[in-house]
Amino acid sequence: MNLLNSLKSMLGIRKRRDEPDRTDDDGAPSEAEMQSALLTLQQMLRPAVFGEIGGERPEEDNRAMSWWGGNFLGAEGETVPVCQTSGRPLHPLLQIRLDELPEALPAFSGIALITIWIDPDDVPLHDAENGRGFAVRTYPAIAGLVPVGPGYRESAALPTFPVLWRASALEQPSWDDIAFELPDRVARSNRDEWFFESRYATETGKHRQTCPVKLGGWPTWIQGENRPADSAFCLQIDSTDKGRLYVGDAGSVYLFRTPTGWSLRSDFY
Repeated sequence: MNLLNSLKSMLGIRKRRDEPDRTDDDGAPSEAEMQSALLTLQQMLRPAVFGEIGGERPEEDNRAMSWWGGNFLGAEGETVPVCQTSGRPLHPLLQIRLDELPEALPAFSGIALITIWIDPDDVPLHDAENGRGFAVRTYPAIAGLVPVGPGYRESAALPTFPVLWRASALEQPSWDDIAFELPDRVARSNRDEWFFESRYATETGKHRQTCPVKLGGWPTWIQGENRPADSAFCLQIDSTDKGRLYVGDAGSVYLFRTPTGWSLRSDFY
């Protein structure tokens, strides 16, 4: 088995019966170019952790865990954050306790607990910075944190559910993040099963059907790449009926860590 077919096997791609071993010089990718594309894909894989909202009986009085919609912790003396733009109090969206995850993610280095607050009346948030439409708070340790904001089912704005980390998997980038790294003839070709039908795309797609929260991995852009400069992608939250969060038409929000703070982007159909 040559290197190209070996890589295809690793990516879960089967050779079609009518697929030739080599391509003619008619604008189609050569075997060497396809080999380069598969190697690039392999090198760009990143670990992702997928979270489900609810699914088990909640520990209503235990705020020191991952939560959706409330039951948050904060530092002594902290109050509910207020949007710097609208002046409205923000609502708890997602709390993540990092030691619950099945593996450590580099983007959350040095963080034991992170809380994300939003203005539900300002969703979808387009290109927003921390404090404007949303707020991110991070804590290096759980000890000493106290309840902040509404407790379990004390607010009707969003339902309150525990977040359960169901799976981890290697995730490939979106087409927008990989296209310019590929040989030109691969990027322009309609031979795209190596990318869209890879085992990585299949596995992460399966998890996203039941898990609207994803930590790490890559943003799954809809309208096109829109990351802040010099940023690290941290997490994605998809529109969810169960969580009553709707980002445009079946869209998502993406949180990035930048040298100066936190930025949020949204994307939808």
